[in-house]
Amino acid sequence: MLCYIGMKHTNDTVFTEDPPLFVLKDLTVRAIEGQELARAGELLGQEHYLGDCPEGRQLLQLIEHDGRWVALLDWGPACWKLADREAHIGWTHQQRAQRLGLIVQNRRFLVLGKTRMPNLASRALGLALKALPAHWKSRHGYCPLMAETFTDVEQFEGTCYKASNWTALGLTKGFQRHRADYFQKHGRPKKLWIKSLNRNALRILSAVDVPAAYQCALNKDTPERDLALKKGQMQNLRTHFQEHFKDPRRNNRTYPASSLLVFITMALFAGRDSLTSIQRYGNLLTQQQRAWLDFPLRKGTAIRKVPSWRALYNFLTQIDPEQFAHCLHTWLGTNLGTLPRALAVDGKWIRDRALSLCLSDHETGAPVAMGFAAEVSKTDENKREGEQTLALNLYGKTNLEGATVTGDALNANRPQAHAVNEAGGDFFFQIKDENRHAYQAALLKAQTTPFLPTPKNPTPPTGASTNEA
Repeated sequence: MLCYIGMKHTNDTVFTEDPPLFVLKDLTVRAIEGQELARAGELLGQEHYLGDCPEGRQLLQLIEHDGRWVALLDWGPACWKLADREAHIGWTHQQRAQRLGLIVQNRRFLVLGKTRMPNLASRALGLALKALPAHWKSRHGYCPLMAETFTDVEQFEGTCYKASNWTALGLTKGFQRHRADYFQKHGRPKKLWIKSLNRNALRILSAVDVPAAYQCALNKDTPERDLALKKGQMQNLRTHFQEHFKDPRRNNRTYPASSLLVFITMALFAGRDSLTSIQRYGNLLTQQQRAWLDFPLRKGTAIRKVPSWRALYNFLTQIDPEQFAHCLHTWLGTNLGTLPRALAVDGKWIRDRALSLCLSDHETGAPVAMGFAAEVSKTDENKREGEQTLALNLYGKTNLEGATVTGDALNANRPQAHAVNEAGGDFFFQIKDENRHAYQAALLKAQTTPFLPTPKNPTPPTGASTNEA
């Protein structure tokens, strides 16, 4: 019998021989807590070929029979980037970065050496999966929507995952994380398996808005590692600023003006709407991305530092916003090429004083056009008027041929719609019941198809407010 000094409870032992088949019906599952975590880590370190894995957000599940340990499952954060997974879900880069917490990874699955028997692995895995959402919610505050795992194709067939209705999505490219922001090729591709934990998992993961029950799992601060501007575009934009923007500073030029302008531009495209959030955005950039921006090295190190809040404040208070907007808009117009089919228009306040408006690609977040309003105080009325004026200005300067522009209810008015049509595009704007005539007309049209006549006596609307048109 496998014994451990100082452990006397029945759940500190395993079977000495193959248990009878009826044991499968009496298996139970629970989450491990407290002092048992050390025991589980010891077993994983001794019996699993990959050893223990205590890093990151974790959940350990125990499969047991009558108090005796049978199997262990270690769940943790999902892999940062998997092309086959993203294609299966239908994720954009930004959605993946924001919603990755809704997927958990089975990092270790160990059937203890003295308990192996036919069908035990698939039975244990099935029990664990059924209890996983509740266990994870109890530990971390929300239910995951999908599970993933990998099997080494040179050692295992993954039979228990197949028996538990996991889906194989193909082989990985054979890389592993070596340290922060660096991946090392190990030359041993693994088979990727996924399992939906909710019948609506794919629909929720790829939806425009995530339901409130899953909001706490979203990463709302880090959708930027996959930048809207790629390396070549960033360098080209820097050159454009160097040629068309004059640096107003006389002293303290640790950061070139072109680098700061490109950095601020990317932060605005990423949705950062305050000076503090723009500065924090820089801390999320990889060392390689900082090198593309020509950020300076810390003395005596290979680490590139990002601009401080004070450096950004001093720079922004000296530049001409209109010159910045003009240079940026000119570059976007000459480098964009063929416009994407779906564009989103949205406005953001910067330091509660400057209002910016960006027209960007739905899929990649790449900007198409951008403008700034005159300095005004932050009020709902100023936002409405400023955003609408900026939008009309952008539509008049931008070729929208073949594009569909989407926007919130602030854009739902005749001048905006006509401006998009005049530029060659279509529009899809939200309508609220505040816009009474358009809202009632939309409700009426929604009761029939576009190709059939409207009924003479349609069902009267309920008058309930909605944000969808």
